Amino acid sequence: MKEARIDVNQAVCADPVAKVKAVLEQIRDQNIAVSRVEIFGDHALEAIENFLINNGYIIETVGDEHKFSITLKGKEEVEVLEFLEEKAISLEDKVLFLKEDRIGDGEFGKKLLDRMIVALAEGGVFPKEILLLNRAVLLCSDTNREAMEELQYMQRKGVKILACRTCLEHYGILNRMQVGEVSSASIIMQKMMNTSAVISL
Repeated sequence: MKEARIDVNQAVCADPVAKVKAVLEQIRDQNIAVSRVEIFGDHALEAIENFLINNGYIIETVGDEHKFSITLKGKEEVEVLEFLEEKAISLEDKVLFLKEDRIGDGEFGKKLLDRMIVALAEGGVFPKEILLLNRAVLLCSDTNREAMEELQYMQRKGVKILACRTCLEHYGILNRMQVGEVSSASIIMQKMMNTSAVISL
């Protein structure tokens, strides 16, 4: 079996947690046989460790924040990696309502919303539905956004993502959706009225 090495050094990786998550999901989803997974880098050590521990991995870290190596292990074996079952997902009777593709202004506002969606996806407790109006529907087609992968992941886990058809048509992306379902303003309003809690960002 092969050894997987994940390079998260600053020179090649701007978002180490996202890279680690993507590689581990690829290994699991494609059933790639590996005997060992090693993550090495020179920044974001604590963030990577927290992500791995919160997702059930047993780790061994050598080094410090400036130069480190993290080895993933199974529950009982040291040499052979045993990927643990994915953390259980819980769907709450809540709705996340978005009307913008950012929180605040400019590129920082986009990045901030992306990070909030990443944090939601990593938490394991999801709203039952995510409702998108106005500029928020742009999240359905922008594959350059960090949020795209997380929205697709939550959709696979049972979260319904509904986007307003009028908004999709207005922004010219009705036929370019990569995540979510086409809905209407009236259905989205009904969803908000019939849930126990609506969270708006």
